[in-house]
Amino acid sequence: MRNRFVKRWKREEGVTLIELLAVLSLMGIILGVISTTIFFGFRSYDQVAVENRIREEGDVLMSSIITELYAFAPDRVYALPNGTGFEMYHVDELGTQQAGDKVTIVISPQGQLEIQKANVLNAENPPVDPYQATRISNGSIVSGLSSITVEGETAGGFDYYTTGLINIKLALRLGSDSGQSQLQLESRFGF
Repeated sequence: MRNRFVKRWKREEGVTLIELLAVLSLMGIILGVISTTIFFGFRSYDQVAVENRIREEGDVLMSSIITELYAFAPDRVYALPNGTGFEMYHVDELGTQQAGDKVTIVISPQGQLEIQKANVLNAENPPVDPYQATRISNGSIVSGLSSITVEGETAGGFDYYTTGLINIKLALRLGSDSGQSQLQLESRFGF
């Protein structure tokens, strides 16, 4: 029995060139399929991660607008030109508009959402950046595709609204020039 194993080990048969080429080509095909699948999986994962990040950024922007709208509870709302935003004011008992008590929500030309409060801007020691949540890191709001408009009837022929809807359309872009992702969000808020 031992001699049989010894004889097999001593045989000097090798692999032919055709067998070697067949094994190498099969390994190449299998490795190609595996690497393509892995590459596609990583690329899909990155794309989904970027889209989730854009959606999170959009949710933060929308919640910043609605929070400011409902926390301020405006008596008058003015639409800004070209659908770039709106201004909110309080009025006193006599119906006089309080210029020092206003909030402006606007899409800036730099592609960011700006929430400007008159009492914060006029304060002696204003915070450095009270609205950091409205800044999109490594991205921007696409100005031509985004708008914030006011819908409703103006009060008594004046140019302000006392009730109505605020229509928000945001086109968000995230990433560098070569790898940009874009998402459009729409929402409506009543006031």
